[in-house]
Amino acid sequence: MTLTKKPVTGMKDILPGEMQIREYVQQLIRTTYQGFGFLSMETPCVEHIENLNSKQGGENEKLIFKIMKRGEKLKINENSTEADLADSGLRYDLTLPLSRYYANNAASLPSPFKALQMGNVWRADRPQRGRFRQFMQCDIDILGEASNLAEIELILATTTLLGKLDFRNFTIRINDRRILKAAAAYCGFPEEAWDEVFIVLDKMDKIGLDGVAEELEKEGFPKEAVEKCRELFLTVTPDIDGVRFVKEKLDGFLDPDCADGLMTIMNSVDAVKTADFKIAFDLTLVRGMSYYTGPIFEISMDEYGGSVGGGGRYDGMVGKFTDRHAPFGKKFSDSGRGGAESLSSGEEASG
Repeated sequence: MTLTKKPVTGMKDILPGEMQIREYVQQLIRTTYQGFGFLSMETPCVEHIENLNSKQGGENEKLIFKIMKRGEKLKINENSTEADLADSGLRYDLTLPLSRYYANNAASLPSPFKALQMGNVWRADRPQRGRFRQFMQCDIDILGEASNLAEIELILATTTLLGKLDFRNFTIRINDRRILKAAAAYCGFPEEAWDEVFIVLDKMDKIGLDGVAEELEKEGFPKEAVEKCRELFLTVTPDIDGVRFVKEKLDGFLDPDCADGLMTIMNSVDAVKTADFKIAFDLTLVRGMSYYTGPIFEISMDEYGGSVGGGGRYDGMVGKFTDRHAPFGKKFSDSGRGGAESLSSGEEASG
């Protein structure tokens, strides 16, 4: 039998030349983030299957590489279900493992805890150009900080790193999940359908506002709600004035403190930034992960076709492990799955 010399589909060998670049960038990431007080940590690549299937990872939960039970625990018969066969799986991102890690080790960690983690993740996705089944992510997170200081520091740390990597004139797009929900309520979309509305809204950069309106109508949403949504998005500007407008327009649907907090983040970052970038309010920004609860942000560059990093606040995830609420902000300037949009690993940014 002839052995296969190529790597498994969706994975890649890394040659010495690329490895040198990766190691240089990873070291720059570590020194930059450690300068902001982030502490290196690590979690196992294998997680309990019930954690991975906890409805926190959105579409990624459909892409888990599951690991079969071993020995006597593995009972294969005609009536076996998938749950009978698998008890663990490879992590699909670094956020859920971090939440478990913090819940398990909080007594031994500083508060707030500023975490830096780099490592491979795995998604059983359909391999295609620029998408891999194994890729590296780099996350920085602040756990246990309820104020907007978490978002401000995470954005400043990440943009400082990008400046050191000689990226210029990029844009931090920022929104808040609570503003999205208030906008959906204002327009008249039923609450049980908000996730479906957001999925369509997330296509704005690809199909445009008219395309979004057309698709919402095709999905059967009331024409009045779709038209109200269209008018709202036509009026909002991508700046502080846009946030003020939303605050007034969504009065009665939106807690004004939410809009005030977003303006504080934008003004603070703009006042002390060291890198060459813009920060812009983007009411169309959704981010796919279901665990985000507050401010969300992405990094866009004109030279690339998509996001090169992103993140947001995910209050409450640690509480699912401990039965108590734990606030924390999160930003990952990470890889995703393409080859060109390099931050930490020579791979594209994922959401």
